[in-house]
Amino acid sequence: MKPQVSPKSLKLQTYHVLKEAIISGELKDNEMITEKKAMELFGISRTPFREAIQALEAEGWVYSLPYKGTYVSSFDERDIEEVFELRAVLETAVARKAAGRLDQQAYAALEEIICQMTTDAKVQNDYAFTSLDFEFHRALNRLADNKRLLTMTEQVYDVMRRIGMRVLQRPIQRREEVIREHRRILDGLQNGDAEAAVIEHLERVKQIILNR
Repeated sequence: MKPQVSPKSLKLQTYHVLKEAIISGELKDNEMITEKKAMELFGISRTPFREAIQALEAEGWVYSLPYKGTYVSSFDERDIEEVFELRAVLETAVARKAAGRLDQQAYAALEEIICQMTTDAKVQNDYAFTSLDFEFHRALNRLADNKRLLTMTEQVYDVMRRIGMRVLQRPIQRREEVIREHRRILDGLQNGDAEAAVIEHLERVKQIILNR
């Protein structure tokens, strides 16, 4: 028997496909999204498209204009400031808790993620690099072992991956900086300086975005 895909599962799949297309930049800021385009690009049919668009609009990923259509939301300087303010609060708390739980296995797992990141865009595209960037932060969050803190950080990470894709449209030196900054955070977990390293990392990313 063939596995059955429920309408709810199809809606969720469509939601993730469209959101990832926005994050990756395949669907660009203020670009109109239509049922026809969704079908042509992703093979998405009418009903799951409409249901997914409703969910994406509720979360601020898209916006609708009466009698005109649905468009990809952009972000401005205020959005960026708010996201980084929230990240600073959450991730310093994560670093504080994670430092007390770091063991050899956890250190090796974090080190492995850093080692997978490469400065060669021909080997690893921006989307893959950014995904590893946030996998490093997610691994820290899991190490902190606070379910509510994990949930809160996850809510901003998809937005940050989208912002991160814009940051990487720059010289290769930024990839080198990200790797160095992650190593400083990892070292900080051992020497008690992780919170400062996190703030330094976030501030650097924010300034690059605001000055782009």
